[in-house]
Amino acid sequence: MTKLYMLLSAGTALLLHLVFGWQYAVIGAIVAGALFKEKPVIAGMLTLVTCWGGLVIYNFTVATEETMKMVGIMAAIIGDIPSFMIVGLTVLIAAVLGAAGGWLGAAPLRKI
Repeated sequence: MTKLYMLLSAGTALLLHLVFGWQYAVIGAIVAGALFKEKPVIAGMLTLVTCWGGLVIYNFTVATEETMKMVGIMAAIIGDIPSFMIVGLTVLIAAVLGAAGGWLGAAPLRKI
């Protein structure tokens, strides 16, 4: 059942990300937090890291040159940091938002 839950939450996050924008992908992490009774924070985090990481890999696969240019420009804008840190920051932000979404999804189910 956990594979089905993970597929459902990651699919929700990916669909909302592609249709409405990145900020709505957190709803997939909230779904993961509500579905997974044990470790909902990790489930939410894995949901968004999988979704956003897959999109980063897809962009590098489909449009390598354009993605490398964008990453280089973003690195220069942020403060001349190495380009690979932009990708790392993207995945780190996904992990933090996913963990928060998983926590939020499990909040109504917790006993006080």
